[in-house]
Amino acid sequence: MIDGAWIEDNWQSITGLLIDHVQLVALSMLIGALVACLMVLITQWRPALARPLVYISGVLFTIPSLALFILLIPLTGLSKATSVIGLSLYSLLIMLQNILAGLASNPTDVLEEARALGYTRLQVFLTVEIPLAMPSILAGLRTTAVTLVGLVTVTAIIGQGGLGQLLVTGLTLSFPTPVIISLLLTVVLALSLDIAFYAIEKSLVPWVR
Repeated sequence: MIDGAWIEDNWQSITGLLIDHVQLVALSMLIGALVACLMVLITQWRPALARPLVYISGVLFTIPSLALFILLIPLTGLSKATSVIGLSLYSLLIMLQNILAGLASNPTDVLEEARALGYTRLQVFLTVEIPLAMPSILAGLRTTAVTLVGLVTVTAIIGQGGLGQLLVTGLTLSFPTPVIISLLLTVVLALSLDIAFYAIEKSLVPWVR
């Protein structure tokens, strides 16, 4: 079922697509995290905006990926920007919900004690609230990374897609080898990122079981 000769002849192309896949995930996560952090800062300034922001992120997340990328094409064309923007929008809900949930679960007595010690609102947020919410934040990043690995494949419809391009090639030619390689590498990449974030989580917040 797997054509070893084809893999040997195309391993450089496969490696390039894998690197491209990782880059799309990383860039989308970075932009999504920055936007999510901005949203969190807005909720700290106006707590009433937390629910609307989560709702907006939820609406974006429910838009079918194929439809979202097609909607973005008139604005950014068949480019990597289209992929990154779409993927970043999908990452918002997971990261925003996890950050807000982590902040909401912080013990009030610890926060009150910090204020009693003379900490400013910003100092409390940066040195107390964020560290306490770190387990939830890292869990959100971990889930986002694995989710984006799968979503990147869909962007193959606009010529980006990383490993998804192997999937499209295989299906177009009715040739199973690229399809199998695409699926295997996607699963391996998702598992690798999951394990990596798990290790980071255990290193930064070892008290969490």
